[in-house]
Amino acid sequence: MKPRLLADENTSHRLVAACQQIEGGFPIIHISEWENGAYLSVKDPALLMTLREHEMILVGFDRASMPLHAGTLTREGLGHAGVMLFRRSVLTTAYGKQARLLVNLWEEAKDWDWADRIEYLPRP
Repeated sequence: MKPRLLADENTSHRLVAACQQIEGGFPIIHISEWENGAYLSVKDPALLMTLREHEMILVGFDRASMPLHAGTLTREGLGHAGVMLFRRSVLTTAYGKQARLLVNLWEEAKDWDWADRIEYLPRP
């Protein structure tokens, strides 16, 4: 199955593994493994535009700048393919919790129109 979700460099490989343990073939890949790591340390706007071209949704913890950059791309008419961000209540080391939240949301949301959408986990 083609990856639809890209875990950013601030997420752990353990999140990817935990998601795939919960659901074999879960469509997520870590940025360091995607395109041979070519997009590690790429600025947020450029990464979001590249992911738009590949129809991949970004998964991460960057609540400080990522929503700002995604919103700017949307307002400028460039758009993005979607962003999923973990809330502050989700510890960066709570891989099992992260994975359950992500897998559960994806079961509900995989067919949504993700263009220019930002979702926070856990959802209210």
